[in-house]
Amino acid sequence: MALCGVMAGCGNSGNKAEEHDHGATEAHEHGGEAGEHEEKGHGGDEIVMTPQKQAALGVRADTVRFEEFAEVIPTSGEIVSANGDEMTVVAASAGIVSLSNIAEGSAIPKGGKIATISTKEIGGGDQLARARSAYETAKKEYERDEALLKDNIVSESHYDQSKMAYENAKAEYEALLAGGVSDKGIVASSPIGGFVKSLLVRQGEYVETGQAIAVVSQNRKLQLRADVSEKYYDKIAQISDATFKTSYGNETYSLKDLGGRLLSHGRASAGDYYIPVIFEFDNRGSILPGSYVEIFLKAKPLRRAIVVPLSAVVEDQGVHYVFVKMDEDCFDKREVSLGQSDGINVPVLEGLREGEMVVIEGTIKVKLASISAAPAGHNHNH
Repeated sequence: MALCGVMAGCGNSGNKAEEHDHGATEAHEHGGEAGEHEEKGHGGDEIVMTPQKQAALGVRADTVRFEEFAEVIPTSGEIVSANGDEMTVVAASAGIVSLSNIAEGSAIPKGGKIATISTKEIGGGDQLARARSAYETAKKEYERDEALLKDNIVSESHYDQSKMAYENAKAEYEALLAGGVSDKGIVASSPIGGFVKSLLVRQGEYVETGQAIAVVSQNRKLQLRADVSEKYYDKIAQISDATFKTSYGNETYSLKDLGGRLLSHGRASAGDYYIPVIFEFDNRGSILPGSYVEIFLKAKPLRRAIVVPLSAVVEDQGVHYVFVKMDEDCFDKREVSLGQSDGINVPVLEGLREGEMVVIEGTIKVKLASISAAPAGHNHNH
């Protein structure tokens, strides 16, 4: 197929390009009327777009070459917090929970208030007041017995019991005060800075002493857990890297760019026919722990292939195409056969040769130009 035959020096590989004398004018005669180059197809899959229009639309092409490309195992998995990066906030006392103005995902500083627990409306009365009274009483008793012991008025065993009662009352009272207090009750505060990963209670709910209220994550290190089908068991030992895409965004993340490393992989399935493969990485972006992700596991490079970014590929009724740049303003819509992508790049099995230039940015703009074809019966004849 002769490509962009109206352009000087633009032609399909294997066919000799038609030559045109542009001289002092760029016009071509079309049945006695002057015609101009237009940004639209000229028969077949030819697209013409001036360099100025390419720049304005952000169209950019790059030369394709053979490079190492790893075998890709597509699967799914979950983002989880790394060990040591999470802490659970618990209720220091039984009572009614009043949550602060926070929600899951909210940032919170170290010592920030998660909730207030009121003990006034429950049976037994105000636990904080009772603990304070018990502490003050035990303290006075202990200090009195300490003075009497010096004069041998009380026995050492009685003094030891008094001291133990004081220390127990002090520990209980200080535990209630650990997160702080307010006029509404005992404050449950965050022991670390980070964000609220999950709230485990509802507003106005009754909680027992020691019951979990919330989970706070520092979000510095995250783990990627991939669930790999048993059919890939013989390839699991070769896995060394991965890319992943979240369900709430369009960006595909590379573990290599996030300082990721392989932590471990399972030797057997847990009865669900999937084998876990776990990576750890730095959370340098807005990656949400607990979210489910699409994962592309990379085994060791097995072959050299022509590789293009996914942004270079368009699909039309199940057929994949790229746009090959034939000269400065001429493009060929080329059907290609693809391998398994890694979420960022994809190997081209058929349809491209090393050294050809392929549009890698602004592909949709070129596709739209190809759709704006000349009306039926309007052809360039030379």
